[in-house]
Amino acid sequence: MTGLHQWGAVTLFHGLPSDRVHAIAQASDGTMWFGTEGGLAKFDGRRTQAVTDSELPTARVLALQADQDGSLWIGTDNSAARLANGKFAQIKELAGKSINAIITPQRGLALMATEQGMIFECRAKPDGGVDVKPLLDHPLQSADAEHPGLLPLTSLTIARDKLLAGSSSRGVLVVENGAASVVQAKPQVYFVRALETDAKGRLWVGARGRKDESGFYEGDDATRITRLDAATGTVMALRAGADNDVWAGTDGRGVFHFGGAKKIERFTFDGTLGGLRSDHVYSIFVDREEVVWFGTDRGVSRYDPHAPRIEMTGDNPESNFVRTLYQLSDSRVLAGTNRGLFVYSDVTRAWQPVRDLVRSIIYAIAEDKNGRLLIGSAGGLYVAPKPARGAKLEEQTFTRIEAGAGNADANGSVRSIIQFKGATYIASFGRGVERVEDTRTRLVSPADAAATREVISLFADEARLLIGTTNEGVFVFDGQQVKSDPAFAILKGTAVRSIDRTRDGAVWFATGRGVYLCKPGADCVNIAPGYDARLVVAQPGANADRALCATTGSGLLRILVDEHLGPVVSQLDVEQGLPSQNVFALLTQQDARGNELLLIGTSRGVARYDPGHVAPSLSPTRIISKRVHTADELRAGLKLEYPQNSLLIDVTATSSRTFPEQFQYAFVLTDDKGKTIKQRLSHESQFAMEGLKPGKYKVTARAFTKDLIPSSPLSFEFTVAGAPFPWTSTALAVLLALALLALLWAILEHRRIARTSAALVDANRELAGARLDLANEAERERRRIARDLHDQTLADLRRLLLVADRIPGGGAGNYRTGSDSDRPVNDVPFDAAAFRKEIESVSNEIRRICEDLSPSVLDNVGLAAALEWALGNAVAYLPAKKKFEYEVIDGEEIEERIKLESGERIQIYRIAQEVINNICRHAEATHVWLSLKATDQGNLILTIEDDGEFFAPNNTLAQGRGLANINARASLIGAEVSWIERDGGGTVFTLRKNE
Repeated sequence: MTGLHQWGAVTLFHGLPSDRVHAIAQASDGTMWFGTEGGLAKFDGRRTQAVTDSELPTARVLALQADQDGSLWIGTDNSAARLANGKFAQIKELAGKSINAIITPQRGLALMATEQGMIFECRAKPDGGVDVKPLLDHPLQSADAEHPGLLPLTSLTIARDKLLAGSSSRGVLVVENGAASVVQAKPQVYFVRALETDAKGRLWVGARGRKDESGFYEGDDATRITRLDAATGTVMALRAGADNDVWAGTDGRGVFHFGGAKKIERFTFDGTLGGLRSDHVYSIFVDREEVVWFGTDRGVSRYDPHAPRIEMTGDNPESNFVRTLYQLSDSRVLAGTNRGLFVYSDVTRAWQPVRDLVRSIIYAIAEDKNGRLLIGSAGGLYVAPKPARGAKLEEQTFTRIEAGAGNADANGSVRSIIQFKGATYIASFGRGVERVEDTRTRLVSPADAAATREVISLFADEARLLIGTTNEGVFVFDGQQVKSDPAFAILKGTAVRSIDRTRDGAVWFATGRGVYLCKPGADCVNIAPGYDARLVVAQPGANADRALCATTGSGLLRILVDEHLGPVVSQLDVEQGLPSQNVFALLTQQDARGNELLLIGTSRGVARYDPGHVAPSLSPTRIISKRVHTADELRAGLKLEYPQNSLLIDVTATSSRTFPEQFQYAFVLTDDKGKTIKQRLSHESQFAMEGLKPGKYKVTARAFTKDLIPSSPLSFEFTVAGAPFPWTSTALAVLLALALLALLWAILEHRRIARTSAALVDANRELAGARLDLANEAERERRRIARDLHDQTLADLRRLLLVADRIPGGGAGNYRTGSDSDRPVNDVPFDAAAFRKEIESVSNEIRRICEDLSPSVLDNVGLAAALEWALGNAVAYLPAKKKFEYEVIDGEEIEERIKLESGERIQIYRIAQEVINNICRHAEATHVWLSLKATDQGNLILTIEDDGEFFAPNNTLAQGRGLANINARASLIGAEVSWIERDGGGTVFTLRKNE
């Protein structure tokens, strides 16, 4: 049965230029092309774009065909064109011709049939042009008395090495030696709309027919065709599938699917609940992933025949609650449910109940070494003799095996059956692990081994039997005794419901806490935490560990453990076609081509699913640094000039079986030494690389489909340029370093004097004065340096400005000095305006440094205004993304109420500067408040609050030079400082100076 999850649509709403679609094709990169009444459209799996180009005819697109070299041939109602290497080229020899059909039998060769009764051979030339040659000596004439004139040719195909053409009044024509002759067939078909040849060489013919008749024919060759018994009406389009099946689109009767053994399926607008957009189908295309696309008069419909198909095992909810699936040695498939055992019939394609077990809850199914069928149920273990070849399994008689002596008299609930060292063992819940003998079972573990009584899963390899329990973890049985294994200690406390192993010895566990992977010599890792896992099936993988996992609440998981990315998990659930989120059973099979098939047992029936096996295409959509880069630049490598240090890449994955939101994208950024700088795995197709240091980098992207099929890696290299050597900044830094050394010398000298004079009280007072004098001396030194910078360096820069203004020609060239001053040195232009602007920038920077060394605002406007200026100046030099709002909530005239010495004012100012700088660098604040006031007792209180991160001075990470400077300056003026956490987040800094 089909569901809406199998259908999709691309319509005028999604970007088609017209909803009437005549042709569909797929390029080698997976891109879909649609020919519509309004022109050509392109669909990359994410978005649809109408295509316009000066070389593309602006007309109805009636035919599309991609050839083996990746070119796209386009037929319109007034010309034809070819798309190769990203460029369109109109085929001028076909101007005025209406192209109804195109086929590409060879690389670089296209055959085109026209409305005007001609067939042309178009062959691509090495220089990109096209050679055009007519295959008919003269146009064909119509045999339709109602529409005389030239014969419209509707379709082309090659059958048994002969070129056949379908016509609208003369039937099927064979074209050879410059002429076309009518194929004499019985029955004779005159109005042919479509021709197709399948993989076996059989010919399929679509023709005009009445609504209640068949317009569909097939045969070994054109002379021997048979009308199929299906009321198709007029067949407008035909397309052969990969399994020798054929799809037929009709004019008003929907779509017919002809499979093997004359099996016929019909899809209509009503029958698919609107999944098929319309019953009028003009074109059909089967893409490389075997998804079928239908062009209708209401847009494009896509149908995935390999999406989950739901089957009911029984006629009530309990019989559709599937707990286990098993394939017998004779290939028959069994399903154990909450209400009996069922066997699948390939003849009736339905599930049949097994008579003897119609009311049993079935947990496990197995075959022993003698071919007997073993059934684990809630009522114990049942066995049936090996069924005779061709015998009906549903009529088989089962006998219950009696439980042996042990810790309980009743038969246990058998949850698992396994073969180990030539014997059969069962997990008997409530009893323990039992060995199956002829007519009875025998407990393996001692009767008092309570830990293994609630056993629910078993797994055996050549050397050991693993035992999973509901709460006690995993135990190991070596054939002699049961014991615990420290390697599985992490599994204690959770239900271990399923165990499987890969060939390299890695063991998978499905548990109530997720899916664990235990590799030899390594710790067990929960690679899919948070899932209630019921069953795990390990899968072979060439470069990564893979597994399938059934869960309750999350459907079916597909897991891939990549050595670089770690676990990659994809989910198949009700949104993608499962009948329930609760999956309990899983059976893997292979089709005739060796592709994986899945049989999924849920609480609401069985779902058959054919996972995808075609790798998706991955291409860059946007690459942005300071500008947008083209895809051609990637091949040569990008070079980001200074100061660019960020890059954004956006990619697009294309797969018709995976919707855009289901893709997972993996990005890895490495440096020139191969070290990983950044990596990410998510559904987001964009990857931002920011704050990169100068150097060479490589970024690699991959896309994973919903079935975790990876694309080929998309990688490119780029270089981040470093900054030129900062001569000006270096000189300024040296000057500042000298000033800091002077201040450091003063602090060290002060500490030496303090240590030698600590014992004398009078000397302490003298030392305090000396410390303040030293601090004042440092400030005087800073003022001297500021004056020197202002008077000398700024004067020199001003003279440079005058020299720049006097350069001949306004700085238009670079000139020699002396007698050769009028002769250019080279052809490199000199931009005087830029040079003048750079000098002014350096001058402004020196003025700012001078003001920081000796704040004139402190003497000019007072302490309160100087603090407000310092706060605003600090914010002005912050990066845009770190700016915050500030407010001075109290700044009364302190100088009028409290007499402060010049040295005290400068120390308070420096302390406030240090606190503000700390907020700017580290607090991540959005608001800062500053308050300066005097108490009635004559005390000075400075408060600075912020709403960023709390600054804890007692934290060892906070014990830096800035905190030491604040405490030292406060002690110089006899002040106290403190930091407390602010209500609502942030820090409150307080400086208190008593009178």
